[in-house]
Amino acid sequence: MKKQLATLLLTFIFCFTTVIPGFAADSAVPMADKIGAMEKMLYGTEQSGSLLQRMDSLEDDVYGTITSDAIINRVDNMYDYLEGTPDNGEASFATKLNVVEWKMNESMSGGAAKNRIEATEKLLYGQNQTGSLSGRLESLLKLASYTDGNVPVQQVVLPKDSVFKIAFTSELSTKMSRQGDVVHFKAADNLYVNDVLVLPKGATGVGEVKKVVQPGIFGKDGRIDIDFTCIYGVDGTKIPVTVGELAKQKAESIAGAAGAAIGGMIILGPVGLVGGAFVKGNSVTIPVGCETFVQTAEDTSLQGVVYQE
Repeated sequence: MKKQLATLLLTFIFCFTTVIPGFAADSAVPMADKIGAMEKMLYGTEQSGSLLQRMDSLEDDVYGTITSDAIINRVDNMYDYLEGTPDNGEASFATKLNVVEWKMNESMSGGAAKNRIEATEKLLYGQNQTGSLSGRLESLLKLASYTDGNVPVQQVVLPKDSVFKIAFTSELSTKMSRQGDVVHFKAADNLYVNDVLVLPKGATGVGEVKKVVQPGIFGKDGRIDIDFTCIYGVDGTKIPVTVGELAKQKAESIAGAAGAAIGGMIILGPVGLVGGAFVKGNSVTIPVGCETFVQTAEDTSLQGVVYQE
């Protein structure tokens, strides 16, 4: 009998010590990651404190109140509200904020959501408003012609090899740019999947300077090679992009005398800039406003905004 009890006790101890750490690894770590992601979205950086304290602070800022559900449910609900697709099928917080900026400025600035709301309020009201971030965003939506606060959305797939025009928003040059430098650009036109807006004009994107070749002897010109990484859709989804053959063909077909080949791309000069003016001597400069074409690198599912007349 004692032997059976000892065996049973050892079995219980073994199960307890293996199941509990496994449960913690499956639930606590993803929950912490979600809280960190929400903080980065709202404030730009992760905050300090216990998970419970950080979640209380998030709810207070976003909702204006602290809910009483289990913390795992609170985290999942807010994560879906901010960055995912809420259960009721409405636009996410991220999509609504992007739509407000697009409507007001024909641009999507990116960065911390709280700062973006405050900047838009200062533009419209001259000062920041009070209340929860969700309530303040709903007020901005009404000013952006969504009087009921409802943004009609639809889940769609932006196909691979969709070609669209971009404009550089930071200057690059063989004199100043270095390998690894971040390249900033934006969408030059709206991009739709049928009647669903997936990429608004002004949507921001990032890339990286892959290689800078300085001018050499025997008249060898400099060169800037760029890796275009991604552009952010209307719901904040990262859309991988590249300069493929379709993008090159599109640029070549409209370049004419206003284009120049730089690092495997055809760059189109801004209005009033004659072809070749941004190739100075043997050095290369790509000024702000120069345009080119990129294409999507893969099929991308995202939440788009349904066009309404």
